[in-house]
Amino acid sequence: MISCLLTTQQRSGPESSVTRFICTDPFPLNLNECKNKSNLKEFVEDTITNFGGLWRAKTIGDAVLCNFKWLKYGGWQEIEAAAERLVEPRRRSPRFDDKFIEREAAKVAIDKLKGFGPKQSRNLWQSLGLTRFEIPVDSRITKWFNKNGFPVRLSAGALSDENYYNFVMDGIQQACKASEVYPCVLDAAIFASFDQEWPEDKLIW
Repeated sequence: MISCLLTTQQRSGPESSVTRFICTDPFPLNLNECKNKSNLKEFVEDTITNFGGLWRAKTIGDAVLCNFKWLKYGGWQEIEAAAERLVEPRRRSPRFDDKFIEREAAKVAIDKLKGFGPKQSRNLWQSLGLTRFEIPVDSRITKWFNKNGFPVRLSAGALSDENYYNFVMDGIQQACKASEVYPCVLDAAIFASFDQEWPEDKLIW
């Protein structure tokens, strides 16, 4: 959850502050640390600010507090139920219709987790290794498709609108189906093409 919030409006390449923070061991904002804080919002803000090079400390602190309360008072069961629905298709070969299960899981994150829009919701489930068809669409993806013949000109700025995001996602999935490539593989290839090589110890997504 923290990783998804941190990568909103911030670069997350292999040498970025975001990646260095996420790869810190032990992770500064792990669940046990957060559980033990009487003022969680302030703790999150201070941790992010003091690390250096990270943005939106106050906004993330507010979102973490809100989400922590929701998880504590019933949210874990809803998230775990969505995760279990995603685990089932991973026990067999992928089917194109699996995209509907993955989109439902994304909807849970969008509706219940503060600070989570269409992209962050896909980042969440992708980072857990549970999705193949619903991917995080950002400016890298739109640039690539605009350059390589998507039927309409894509706008990265409009992706915060859920309906527009789903429209773009449907088009990407159809293109991948025709090319016999899973969207998650295309996402990885496009993502890698914009950065230098990622060391194995920093492959967070």
